Amino acid sequence: MQAEAKAVPYANGLQQLNDELEWLEAGFRTLLELGGGNPFANPQAGMRGLAVSASELLESSEDEHTGASEGWQRYVTERRARERNIAASAEAAMREGIALPLSQLCGRLRLTVWERRFIVLCLSAELNRKYEKWLAYFNDDVTCRAPTPDLAYRLLCDSPDDVPRARRSLSGSGALRGILLDTADAYASPGLGALVRPTLKTALKLDERTVSFLLQTENMDARIASFVEAHALNRTSSLPELPQGDEAMAAIGGFAESEVQVPFIHLSGPPGSGKKLRLRHLAAARRQRLLIVSLKGLPADLDRAAVALTRIVREAVLTDAALVLSEEHVAVGSDIPHMESLTWALGDYVRYVRRPLIAWTSHAKRQPSELPVPAGAGWVHGETSVPDAGARASYWQAAAGLSADAFSDSTWLELADKYRFTAGQIGNAWRQAAALAEGRGEPTPGRQQLDTASRGQFRHRLAQLADRIVPARTWDDLVLSPEPASLIREACNRFLHRETVFERWGFGRKLPYGKGLSLLFAGPPGTGKTMAAEIIAGELGLELYRIDLSRIVSKYIGETEQRLSELFAEAENSGAILFFDEGDALFGKRTEVKDAHDKYANLEAAYLLQRIEAYDGVSILATNLIQNMDEALIRRMGFVVKFPFPGPAEREMIFRAHLPASSPLSDDLDLAFLAARLDVSGGYIKNVVLAAAFLAATDKQPIGMTHFVRAARQELRKMGKILVKDAFSPYDVDLNETFG
Repeated sequence: MQAEAKAVPYANGLQQLNDELEWLEAGFRTLLELGGGNPFANPQAGMRGLAVSASELLESSEDEHTGASEGWQRYVTERRARERNIAASAEAAMREGIALPLSQLCGRLRLTVWERRFIVLCLSAELNRKYEKWLAYFNDDVTCRAPTPDLAYRLLCDSPDDVPRARRSLSGSGALRGILLDTADAYASPGLGALVRPTLKTALKLDERTVSFLLQTENMDARIASFVEAHALNRTSSLPELPQGDEAMAAIGGFAESEVQVPFIHLSGPPGSGKKLRLRHLAAARRQRLLIVSLKGLPADLDRAAVALTRIVREAVLTDAALVLSEEHVAVGSDIPHMESLTWALGDYVRYVRRPLIAWTSHAKRQPSELPVPAGAGWVHGETSVPDAGARASYWQAAAGLSADAFSDSTWLELADKYRFTAGQIGNAWRQAAALAEGRGEPTPGRQQLDTASRGQFRHRLAQLADRIVPARTWDDLVLSPEPASLIREACNRFLHRETVFERWGFGRKLPYGKGLSLLFAGPPGTGKTMAAEIIAGELGLELYRIDLSRIVSKYIGETEQRLSELFAEAENSGAILFFDEGDALFGKRTEVKDAHDKYANLEAAYLLQRIEAYDGVSILATNLIQNMDEALIRRMGFVVKFPFPGPAEREMIFRAHLPASSPLSDDLDLAFLAARLDVSGGYIKNVVLAAAFLAATDKQPIGMTHFVRAARQELRKMGKILVKDAFSPYDVDLNETFG
């Protein structure tokens, strides 16, 4: 071997590995010269090739107390000198910023000299196949071309005193067995850590990700790339800026230089609100890589999930990464899948990583008892929210980039006021709108494409709890007297200008809650309550969901409140309009408590009142009987719109509103006559118009008075009303059939 020389920095990690292999090969040759047996025993004892003789068996009983040979002692001295030279060259290289994976790995895991030697031994066969023959020979097994504990103890220990420590290094609690070796088949359910102890002849192999890390052939384990997102070391200046005075960043920023050994950060907030960006800023301040794990990507099978978590922890340990576990949309209070395996995995992460940092992101806040927080971890919670209107306008303009000059500043303000989006949603909306414009051959998206793309950003599960209504009506279809119509328009304007009042004028600081828009529609059936809800949804550009009471109300105590909580949580993520039809079924007057049923019914009503008031979006309640509604609910309503029964003039307008311009009409059509004689609400008029159209189509004639009168009679019979003989004179037909 070469003597110690002046340290020359390595140019790359491969140079270092080649030098390491020199002392390894010298060890192989020394062991071969000693007969291949125990270097600390009689040089002639042990295996000689692949044959075992009786003399060897007799000699083996004397091996235990025989000292090391002179040749082996000389090799040990030379190996130590060579290792000092390697360490000096490696230190010089790292001072110049050259990455040496082997040195990084040994430093991060605080490996002993023997453990570093063991890694080089395992890596030898990956670098050059000639070492497979050496391994097979010394294992006395031509099929075993991998290191074994027996060979590692004989070859890598400097003296017999090193063997017990080496055995501990290969135990289940050591970094070698726990992280670096291939143990995919050694884990057993239900959690991690149940490792099978190796025997002296167990073939040991580095995990393929450990090999790729040492050889610098892979940036991240490809086996976990589908659900793990890696962010390399960044300077905070290269990341998107965060809002000034950000409360969530202030809550977690202390961990950048914190002395807390195990920080556990929980960030909650709507999707796209910057939870991951804030953690990237924190990791950059700590000069750490960041791994973001999507929990929904973990395998459903318990054993496969445990193996995946092992690989995630290994990746974090190898690269000195902070670990983020990202939870997608889930029901509030729901259990976390693979909780026990997650607890084991994070325990391993904390055990092996020198600078552990664990974060958990979700749209709703979880309590520490719900999360796999390692023992002794410092837990902190931060909440991210939708940025204010001014910041949203800036995000819109930034997303547009060079195309921003094609729009006025008022466009960005209007979009910011209309859509309470996070920065992530704004970026996605602009990209989608640009794609729509490109499909139409337009250089920049117009307002229609921007609105369409914005409506596509809502991500929720409301369809599982309510029925979506696609707005198809306009203001021209709604026939109302001036007072209720003006109230509905005023309500829409209040929503459109809420950012001006609450944010720019500061009224929001005076109102900690109750900033949403709530309306109560009261009136007889068919007077246009559902149509008005559709028009509001179309005017505001929001989705409309009619609450299905059969999916909400439960006979079991507490289940109704739980479903309502889930409903409002999903609505807050989507910004959708909640339309409670037949609202008196849920919001009826609270009664005197006479039995348990009254008690829990009142609790449900009280809970609903609280959620309606706290909801930051639009909620609409419709009832046929306003006198049955709870007074506390009416007080909390921003608008109470009463839909009166239409008079003759309004009924004529409703008739005309339901007749398309393309429909063929007879010259004898007298809508004023029908409106005067047919004393029904707009919903029934719609049925009459549609039935008359089908009757005319059957007769292959334009829609005339004959068809309308027949349709009107059918509708009146359905309603149970008494038909007067001359009610539609002189347009009566088939009187004998009618009055039998």
